[in-house]
Amino acid sequence: MKRTHSIPLSLAAPIVFIWASGFPTGKLGVAAAPPFLLTTVRLVAAAALLAVIAVASRSTWPRGRRLGHTAVAGVLTYGAQFGGCYGAMSIGVPASVTALVIAMNPVLTAALAAVLLRERLSRTRIAGLVLGVIAVTLTLGGQVLAEGTLNPGLLLVLVGLLGFSAGGLYQQRFCGPIDPRAGGAVQSAAAAATVGVIALFEHGQVSDWPQAAAVLAWLVLVGSVLGITCYLRAVAVGGASRASSLFSAVPPVAALLAWPLLGETPTIAAVLGIALGAASCALGTRPDRRAPDVEARPRELTA
Repeated sequence: MKRTHSIPLSLAAPIVFIWASGFPTGKLGVAAAPPFLLTTVRLVAAAALLAVIAVASRSTWPRGRRLGHTAVAGVLTYGAQFGGCYGAMSIGVPASVTALVIAMNPVLTAALAAVLLRERLSRTRIAGLVLGVIAVTLTLGGQVLAEGTLNPGLLLVLVGLLGFSAGGLYQQRFCGPIDPRAGGAVQSAAAAATVGVIALFEHGQVSDWPQAAAVLAWLVLVGSVLGITCYLRAVAVGGASRASSLFSAVPPVAALLAWPLLGETPTIAAVLGIALGAASCALGTRPDRRAPDVEARPRELTA
């Protein structure tokens, strides 16, 4: 058992900023390049960089059946999430709306874990789930009313959310603890291969090479490497529950960044949805009151 502490602002602030910046930055990326091509190149670059780091640090690589399970988890977690988000933003879904939906991951994961893994779902987390459903419904409904029609991109965002949550549960059930460097390289490579097949059939081409290159550099170096490093440090300091609760601040920060960068002025429905979404994430990632202020070491689960 390892006693945890509060996460300092000097660590929490960069995590929230990095995660939030990925949404408006991604929107800039799909304005310069086709979404699935952008996703594929990002994942290939991340896989290569993580592989170099893994080899240099002599990380333990997944083998045998776990290797296959790790690849499947990567396709769900990274392929579905990034492909869904970038595809949605390329056809008009605002970055702030995308951020809100994806930020529901901790709440949806808790609900799916209760159903599929028979984990206990406390009343507080149930309240968070209900608020999350209201937040997403309000925000997406406001988007439909604003456009006068159902944007198919909204369905892609939901696919991204479902893949993100399902990938985490799949990894917990079939992979157990894996090294984030070697495992991340395998997961990114598997996701790149899957999304790359889709990219072969999409239309369009890179229209702004400097902008696309700048976006990819930010997403890979800052988002994939620095962001994950800071998040893992937050988990080590404050535990998984406290670290996950930081995502409640991502949607409002993403909305603030999207305003000057993209000119996306949040609608009243979006503002209300973001506020409810933040409350939902805070409740959904709140530790059980009856649990001591410690985090158990991850327990390996076998197939």
